[in-house]
Amino acid sequence: MADSLNSPEEKARLYLKKHRIMEMLNYLTFQLLYHRPDKPREFLLDILSRIKIAKTTSVDFPYLIDDSNLVSMFEIMDPTNQGFITPVQYKEALKNLGLLDSDEVIDENLEVITKDYFRKDV
Repeated sequence: MADSLNSPEEKARLYLKKHRIMEMLNYLTFQLLYHRPDKPREFLLDILSRIKIAKTTSVDFPYLIDDSNLVSMFEIMDPTNQGFITPVQYKEALKNLGLLDSDEVIDENLEVITKDYFRKDV
């Protein structure tokens, strides 16, 4: 057991979790796919620069997600236009946005997540 805690894979996993690297990569990827900038590297550098400024000045993280982004994200998860997604999809979306840790739980009583609920809650 002690060996598994010291394995390179476990050390890497803990490092990624500690620094929330996967959430950041998911956020950056979502922004790229949503905005599809002509100069993706400059776009990413701009986002990272805003994050750095926010961290050094203790202001809020510059979330670039507005209502239209939320609607687009919901529609990606609901490609058949049913008007709802599953709680599992909802939880994954929250994790990808960095709003939910993998060990946190959501309201398990929800059978489906509607677009309005998604927009208001996120």
